Amino acid sequence: MSEDTAERVNLPTDPRRIFTFLILYRWLSLIPPLVTIFLTRDEILPFPILIIAVSINTLISFFPRKLNRALRAHPWLLIIDLSLMAGLIAFTNGWRSPYYLHALNPLLAAAFFFQLRGALLATTTFLPFYSVGVLAATVLNGQPLDWLAIIIDVVGFYLISSAFGYAFILVSQLRMARDDLVIAHRDLGVIHDLTVSLQNAADVEEVQERVLEAVTINLGFKQAVVGLVDPDRNIITGWLGRVRDGQIHSSGRLPHLIQVPISAQGGPVAEALLEQKIRLTTTGLDTADDWIRVHFGMTRCRIFPMMLREHAVGVLLVDADEGQEDSARLRSLESITHQAAVAIGTTMLCIDRAQRLAVQEERLRIAQDIHDTVSQSLFGIVYTLDGSIQLLPEQPEAAVPELKRALRVAEEAHNEVRHSILNIWPSEVTADRFANGLRKYTADNCQASNLQLTFHISGDFAQLSSQVRRGLYRIAQEALANVAHHAAASQADVSLEVATNLIRLIVTDNGRGFDPEIALAREYNREHFGLRGMQQRVRSLGGAWEIHSQPGDGSKIIVEISNPSPSKHE
Repeated sequence: MSEDTAERVNLPTDPRRIFTFLILYRWLSLIPPLVTIFLTRDEILPFPILIIAVSINTLISFFPRKLNRALRAHPWLLIIDLSLMAGLIAFTNGWRSPYYLHALNPLLAAAFFFQLRGALLATTTFLPFYSVGVLAATVLNGQPLDWLAIIIDVVGFYLISSAFGYAFILVSQLRMARDDLVIAHRDLGVIHDLTVSLQNAADVEEVQERVLEAVTINLGFKQAVVGLVDPDRNIITGWLGRVRDGQIHSSGRLPHLIQVPISAQGGPVAEALLEQKIRLTTTGLDTADDWIRVHFGMTRCRIFPMMLREHAVGVLLVDADEGQEDSARLRSLESITHQAAVAIGTTMLCIDRAQRLAVQEERLRIAQDIHDTVSQSLFGIVYTLDGSIQLLPEQPEAAVPELKRALRVAEEAHNEVRHSILNIWPSEVTADRFANGLRKYTADNCQASNLQLTFHISGDFAQLSSQVRRGLYRIAQEALANVAHHAAASQADVSLEVATNLIRLIVTDNGRGFDPEIALAREYNREHFGLRGMQQRVRSLGGAWEIHSQPGDGSKIIVEISNPSPSKHE
């Protein structure tokens, strides 16, 4: 419902408009006496009586608000109007008076101000005045009483006043329903906006701030505080508060002892979480150091537990203003609490999941780096030392170069370990360094000095990010290690093409080949996971790979990675 729609709903139930209707009725009810004066010239009604009635209507029309407030404060003032109506009837033919409709004015006013009960009471009070007026008119005019007409008049008084009294009850209920609808519409809008904004919250503290903004600024509560549950320590901490003027109070400036245990010692706040029920505290929160009252100035407040399924994620404290205790606003607070619980719980789960995934990925990265660097280097060192041991008894001078090579490989392995620990890979590596590094690695670490290597690098290698360069290097490194250790090849070729939208790495050899399905199945053996590690590296770069090989016919590994725009590079 829009604001315009709410305004249209407001029109027929506005008390000022109803009061205007009563004044209009008061003027229109003078038409019968006026017509009678002009049509019954042989029995002219006292014209001064009409002047008096017009004067009273004019007074009411010019001072409606003051008379309105006076009548609400002093209902007995209505007796004055009742007596005036009885006087009009007494001086204008009694039960035959054309002022009959005009005499209903105070009864309708009683119905408007005091509804059905007031209308009936005013009508009963009017009966003695009406009876005196009818008797006075009989004496003055010398005409007999018509009891049937009098009874009809009295019954009409009760029926009309009762009908208007009940109608004004319905109008009052309609106005209350309208007000509740407007409030509910506003609160639903607040909840909707909060739900949308919570989807974009980056962290838990931002969720807290947006919830507090919705409660204090949008819903208009004086003050609110949000605390978070630390399930590992079973406490409530991370408090954040906000007052209506927008000022933020954070527990970060408070002592570290501001932690509410989720136990009997935690007071009403902890009890609300343990019982999973909304609580109202009027004397204080009874915490150990009474810090909530001291820091946030809150004594009387409502405590809303934030539950995500059966798990407590936080608590919302809202200043309990007695003027804002209606059920609709409390339901809105419950809805906001539920949305906040979902947002906070989901954010916490995402953070926890991201941390776990980051740890897992880091472990996998370290395992791959160790396999691609240290493991291969140690393999080369072991191979060299084994050959040196065989040379020492008979050819000690031939073992010296091999031992020097082993020492150089050990130093490189040491550097690789440092790179793996610090996760350092120079972004300034060039295409030449890329090719020379692979050639040197194959010759030194894989003992493949007889393997002829060729490199073909095309495109703008410098546009690649350090992560992509590092990943491609490790993939090519593992592929060449497999060629040197298992393929018995004499020729290997590494081709790297850097196009506008695609990066393609191809490693081929003329070795004895293998069955890719069997090789990948063997990758589940923890001692041999080179191909599996290559596959995982390709996936981490958002790429795809293919293996073309068969026994006796060499092998070809093709890796394709989409090339992001240069603006996204590191």
